[in-house]
Amino acid sequence: MIIPELRTSLFEPPSTGLPKPPIPYTAGWKFIAKSHCVSAPTLVVQGCCTNSERDATERRKLRPIDRCLKHPPLPGKAGYEGHDTVSLQVIDLLKGGDGHNSQVLTVRLLDFETKSHILPRKNTKLVAKIYDPLYFDDDEGYLNPFLCMDKYYTHEANAYMNLCELQGQYIPKYYGSYSLNLSVNSVHTRTVRMILVEHIEVLRSIVDLESRVFEKDIWLTDLDPRNVIITSPGSDRPGVVFIDFAHALFNRRRDDPPASQLNYYLGEYVSPILRWKEIRGKVESFAGWMDWDWDPWLHTEFVHTVTSIKPGMRERWPDE
Repeated sequence: MIIPELRTSLFEPPSTGLPKPPIPYTAGWKFIAKSHCVSAPTLVVQGCCTNSERDATERRKLRPIDRCLKHPPLPGKAGYEGHDTVSLQVIDLLKGGDGHNSQVLTVRLLDFETKSHILPRKNTKLVAKIYDPLYFDDDEGYLNPFLCMDKYYTHEANAYMNLCELQGQYIPKYYGSYSLNLSVNSVHTRTVRMILVEHIEVLRSIVDLESRVFEKDIWLTDLDPRNVIITSPGSDRPGVVFIDFAHALFNRRRDDPPASQLNYYLGEYVSPILRWKEIRGKVESFAGWMDWDWDPWLHTEFVHTVTSIKPGMRERWPDE
């Protein structure tokens, strides 16, 4: 008989309520990371990432930042030193902040020194995934943030490397594993791990294409993953293709009398910032395609369309 695991405590404070320094992963932040040769994936057994009684006691006594200094990430492969460096600037936080499993950022590749020749050209937009135990949601002390970060980092980096033949077509291109040092005070720094991958704009293409169709006064009321085809990189067709227009509505509305009295701004482009906000429910069907906060991402990707928004459009598609 399998005995279920017991939590070390049912009433520990949430990790988001513990004292921590401000989160550094904000738009505009510049940093340098050094390549890191990731070790083999950590072993996965029952309870491999949960806190012991000793861990729980330590959590009560030490500040989260002091625990990070006490528990650095796993070292890399013995005898392998990373010599590449990358200089990056944060564009936007896709998903992160306190209480997240990782910090997922869009970044700009400002500069690099490399011998591996795997990096794209300078100024390329990439996705950085940082495994920082300080801002990890430890489920009120049930999970060990340091063991979890070691597991997530070693498993994800090794998975990308083992799937190299699928990169760029079925999964994002992988641009390596890295370490960055974050200042704690005038004396100490702490190390966190990171991977860099290709920035895929499938959802951006979907939102953009749907908005262009809407500009033609056609409303696709059945836009769903089953009606979207993603083309291969070598194709001369767009990155995404819509199929099945059986439920399309013309003039952007149904033909009921009440609907005909509303101003739909026919023939005009309507910014996705208005029509694709999370409260509209349009993105619900694609929830499994993203691991970031929708509205901040939407605004960042389509901020260039703000100037096209007329005052009346905000009234027609209000925030609430």
